[in-house]
Amino acid sequence: MTERSAAAAMLAGDLGLATEVIRDTPLHRQMSLRVTHYESDRIVVMMDMSEDTRGSGEGTVHGGILATFADAASAFSLAGAFEPGREIPVTTDLHVRYYRQPQAGPLTAEATVVHRGRRLLGTECVVSDAKQRVLARTTATYMVVPAGG
Repeated sequence: MTERSAAAAMLAGDLGLATEVIRDTPLHRQMSLRVTHYESDRIVVMMDMSEDTRGSGEGTVHGGILATFADAASAFSLAGAFEPGREIPVTTDLHVRYYRQPQAGPLTAEATVVHRGRRLLGTECVVSDAKQRVLARTTATYMVVPAGG
């Protein structure tokens, strides 16, 4: 089994890689991210609405937090496309379309890999509220680069 397929199997089996990334990233912890579902090329991540994530108005979520939420979920969906410990995916482009503010939490980000090149990976993500209302849609491109470089 290659390192890539081993990483994908680990993530598919117990969500270990994504959970580790969330645990080791202070912003992800502050956002209370949690992976609820993973299958090859698709992941679902949830986030609670809180004072740490709200926008200027009560009951809102800051737009930058929605973009970060989609970016994180999209990056998590790339498991198996790079060698953990040796490579990391870095965001090269993120396009966000905002539609509305949430009416209820928790929020859900469903990210799907739509392109796998040698070094560039593409994703699409939909962020919804607890009433299944679409809040934002994103497309993103990631470049796989050596870790620590």
